[in-house]
This record gives sequence, structure tokens and C-alpha cells, in this order.
Amino acid sequence: MAFRYADSGGALRLSALGRATALACLLANPLGLIFGQQRTGESDTLTEPRGQSYYHFALGHLYHQFVEQYGRPEYYDRAVAEYEAALAKDPGSVVIRLAMMELFAGTNRLAKAVGLADEILEKDAENVEVRRLLGGIYRGYYGRDRQSPKREYLEKAIDQFEKLVELEPDNPANHLDLGRLKVLAGDPRTATEILRRAVELEPGNLDARVSLAYLLLERGRIEAAITELERVVEQGSTSRQHLNALAGAYEQAGRTEDAADLYERLIREGGNTLRVRQRLAENLFRSGRLERALGLYADLAEVDPQEAEYFLRIAMIQRSQKNFDEAREALERAQTIDPNSLQVELEGIALLSAEGRVADAIERLAKVLESGRKDEYSPNELRRRLMLLERLGVLYRENGEPGRAVAAFEEIYALDGDLRPRALVQVIETWRMARDFERAELEASRASDDFPDNIVLANLLAGILSDRGKTKQAIKAAERMAAAGADDLEVALATARIYGKAKQFEKAKQALDRASAMVRTDQARIAVLFAFGSMHERAKEYDKAEARFRELLKLAPDNSGALNYLGYMFADRGMHLDEAHNLIQKALDLEPDNGAYLDSLGWVYYRQNKLDLAAKFLEKSLEQYKDDPVVHTHLGDVYFKLGRVADAKRHWSRGLEEWRRSAPAERDAGEVESLRRKLAELEVSLAEEDQAPEQEHGVER
Repeated sequence: MAFRYADSGGALRLSALGRATALACLLANPLGLIFGQQRTGESDTLTEPRGQSYYHFALGHLYHQFVEQYGRPEYYDRAVAEYEAALAKDPGSVVIRLAMMELFAGTNRLAKAVGLADEILEKDAENVEVRRLLGGIYRGYYGRDRQSPKREYLEKAIDQFEKLVELEPDNPANHLDLGRLKVLAGDPRTATEILRRAVELEPGNLDARVSLAYLLLERGRIEAAITELERVVEQGSTSRQHLNALAGAYEQAGRTEDAADLYERLIREGGNTLRVRQRLAENLFRSGRLERALGLYADLAEVDPQEAEYFLRIAMIQRSQKNFDEAREALERAQTIDPNSLQVELEGIALLSAEGRVADAIERLAKVLESGRKDEYSPNELRRRLMLLERLGVLYRENGEPGRAVAAFEEIYALDGDLRPRALVQVIETWRMARDFERAELEASRASDDFPDNIVLANLLAGILSDRGKTKQAIKAAERMAAAGADDLEVALATARIYGKAKQFEKAKQALDRASAMVRTDQARIAVLFAFGSMHERAKEYDKAEARFRELLKLAPDNSGALNYLGYMFADRGMHLDEAHNLIQKALDLEPDNGAYLDSLGWVYYRQNKLDLAAKFLEKSLEQYKDDPVVHTHLGDVYFKLGRVADAKRHWSRGLEEWRRSAPAERDAGEVESLRRKLAELEVSLAEEDQAPEQEHGVER
């Protein structure tokens, strides 16, 4: 089989040129001439040197094709002889030399191919066709042995294409070829720049965009890769490979709704494979479209009833919908199939917790950990134990046992020192959620000093300092984020949050203006618009806040955070209540179990004087946010209107207590004063009611 050295555009063009030339020679001349039988009176064009050259070139090309087809040495010899005869009649022909280069390279005679190239380049160093073919030959030789490719050939190929880029700087094909070679050479940064140039020169070049997108994916530049792949699809590509790549990129970016929509499209267009259905089900699950996901997992479980993962997902969906019996049934099926599954074990604990049996969940998990305790663990045993310890710590934290939670997280990094930064994040969050802000700051400061290159720890420290009202120190911590490698946009948004909490709104706006100038993707635009809306709302610039959130929702109509924020802002001010209801209900449709959204909907119903509905949703919110002063205050207001005065007093008192325990920067002085006034008035009212019977009794006497 003939050696195929590359997919070089130059080589392909040469082959096409050679075939066209040979065919033209054969058709333009009588068949007898090919066999040396010239008819009387016919043209003697082939007696001229150029004509004879064409004749030999055509024969040489035919034998060249026979070499490619059959690989027999006698065809090679005849092809060489005819090409040499053609060259003897036309010594200056570059086309003949290019054909001979292709023949030599294809039959493993690299030195001869390079020798011919050197002959041409010695006289014409700017001959792009020769350089293109030579670069393709070197690239092909580099890729012949996949087990141990020879670097020298790759470097020589790069050298040729770099010269081509110099000679033809506006030819996108040169940049595309060079970019791909730089990828092979392990220089992704340079390759990215070169491929971007190819796209700039020819925006419609799908090969260039796809190559750039895949390189960006490899480099972890997910959002940039998504932008390129979206343009590939917009330009009309229906390649399943490209659609799958884009869907996978959406998954990596957490854009599960977009991923699910793309997998739906693949199924509609005939890509109804098992893998696509699995990915669709997973992304529907992650994006909260649980009914559709549940149906798909049920179908998949029928197709393969021995796949534990399907039953596990069914159990998780049923749990989230509070169908606990169905959840337990599916979980038992999963456990029967895979009795050693860590995920199944964790889901069993999550189910106990969801049923309100947190103490039982903790007891079960603690027993599992204690029974598996060893002096040494295999890699799989260690991974399992670390995950279980993290879950135990979270359960202790949810149960209001911060000391035990911290002990569980500390055991994680005692077992695996590499996990210390991640475990410290959990430790800091535990003290923060326990409202021990001094301890949280101390742990965050130590952790950030120990791991100065950790962006998450720097951000966490900045947030805690900001919560405590230490604005200047918080800004310095945000600057640590930049030193740790956070991008400028991330730092600008963190800075804006800090100034916003400190009510330094002009500085917050300046930081957001900087962030806005750095926006390159829709996701970044959404983050900046949300930050602007939040900042304006804190500053009581409600019209500006509304404008920002509406702009965001035009860009992302299903952004649940923006839907809830705008709806709650209306409800809190007692305006546009029908629209507020619709906005918040849509947010809840997207995230049915979000406690903050449940509180918002309850507050809308309170404003609409639908008190029973208000109580229902606020009570559900309180199941998640037991220590939230706003939810307690809202529920107290509802109970007071319903005439449940003792319950109102209890929740207002708890709300006041939680405000006092909250972070200084989060404490709302107006809300605190309002609660004090309500409680004082209630005390007076209750005292008057207590005195009334005595007065009446006195009159009777």
C-alpha cells in the first residue's frame, strides 16, 4: 500500500493538477501517439520538446497512480523513468519536480524528495507550493510511527509552515496547518494564537474554528471553546461530533439546560444512541427538569435493569419530590445490583436526612465509618472514607454541631494532606454558618497564609472580612485572589461585593464598570448584570436595579436567581404583585426546593393577603432556613395577621435574636428596629388584654 504522508492542501492540489494534466494530454492527442504510431498528415506537436515533456509526464503520472494502487516496483521504475524523460525535455518545470517529490515521499525515498525540494528552493526560496508539499511530507513522516514519532520531522514541518506564514501571512490555510503542528509540538498557547488568526482571516472556515475549539477544550478554556463551537453550529455544521463536543462543553461549564437541549436535538436528528439518552437524562436531572428525567431513567432501566446508576437517579428524584416510599424502593434495587456502591450508601443517608431523621443519618454514617476504620487503606477504601467523612461533617453542621463537624473535616486532611485546602474551606464555612465569625476569620486567615495560591481560600477570607465590616482588609484579601491567579473579572466582581456590603456604592459601581469592560462571554455578562442589579437594590436605586435585572432576563430568561431577585424586590415594595408572583413562581419551577424562593413566594402571598398560602410557603422555607431572621420575621407577620399572636411573638423574637447573631455587614438596622417596635407594641397590647378582665370584674363588684 502506498504511503500517505499527509492531508496537506498542497499535496492534494498537486494530485488534482497531475490527474488533470495527464487526462488533458491523453484526450488532446490521438491514442496512436502514445504508442509511437503517428498518422500521416497529423500534427507533430509531440515532436516539440514541451509536447514531448507533456507526453512523458502523462505516462509518468499514470504509472505513479499504479504505484499508489498496486505498489509494484516495476511501476515505480517506469514512473521515475517517464518523469525524468519529461524533465529532460523541460528542465525548468516545477510541476514535474513536485510530482516526483510526491512519488519519492510516497515510496519512502525521503532523501530524494528533499533533494528535489532543495533544488527548487535554491533557485526560488519563496516557492510556496514546494514548501507546502515539503511541510506535508515531513508531517506525514512524523506521524508514521505513532508509538515513537520522530520529533525532528515535526520540527522540520513546523519550519516549512512558519516560512509559509511569512510568505503568505493572509492565507488562513497556512495558519491552520501551523497551528495544528504547534499542538502536536506541545505548544498550546502559541497554537491558540495561530488558530485564532486563521479564524480572523476566514471566519467561515469550519476546520479552523473546530481545531481552535478543541484546543481550547484541552486547555480548560471552556467558555471560549463554547463560543467557537456555537459559531461552528450556527454556520451550519450538522456534524454529530461537533454537536456532541458542544454538549460536553456545556456540561463542563455547568450549563446543563443548554446541554440537555442539544442532546434532545441529537436525538431528533437521528442520534438516538444509548450514550446520548444517558447524557440527556443526566442533564435534565441536573437542570431540575425532574419529571422528564424520571421518565427517561425509567425507560433506561427497562432497557438495562442491571444498571444501578439508573435506579440511583430515580431514587434521588423521588426523594427530591418527597416521594420517600418510591425513593426507598428504587434505592433498594440499586443496592441489590451494587451493594458496595458509595453513591448508593450516600443516597441512603440523604434519604434519612430528607425524612427529617438527621440523627439517624448521622448514626448510620458514623457506624459505617467506625466499622471501616483501619491503620492503612487501599486507594479505593481511602477515597470512600474521605467522601463519607465529608458527608458526616456536613450533617453535623446541618444539625448544629459545629465542633463535631470540624473534627470530621480535620480527619480528612489528616488522612490525605493534599485535601487540606478543600477541607479547610469546609472548616471555615462551618464556623461561618455557626455565626462564630471571629473563629471563621482566624481559620480563613491562617489557611490563606498557608496556601497563598488558592483562589477559593482568598475569596473566602475576603468575604468573611467583608461580613465583619473590615472593608480595607477585605479589599487586600481580594487582591490576594489576583496574586493567586484569579482573572481580573473575578477580582473586580469580588471587589464590588465588598464595597456593596460596606455601602460604599460609588466604589462598588467603579469596580463593576471595570468588570463590564472585561466581559467577553454571555455568562460573564450575566454575572456583571446580576452584580449591578444587586448593588443598585442595596443602594435603594430600584429603577436602576429593575433595568439591570430586566436586561439580564432578556439575555437569560431562565436565570432563576434574577427571576427571584426582581420578583422579591417588587413584593417587598408592594408593587407589581401579579408580575412578582409570576417571576418567583417561574424561579421555583426551575428550582422547586429552593428555600429562598419559597420565602419570596410566601411574601408575595402575604402582600396579596392570601395568608394561608403565605404561611404554607414560609413554613416550607423555614425547614431549610431555620436561622434566617428574614424568614422568621415574614412568618411572624403572617401569623399576626392570622390572629396567631403567640406564634407571631415567637417568630419575631427569634428573628430579632438571629439578626443580633448575624454578620455586622449583613445586619439590617431598619429591620432590627422594626422588629423591636412590633414586639414592644405586642407586649403593650397583651398587657392591656390581661388587665381588661380585672377591670371588668371590678365594675361587677
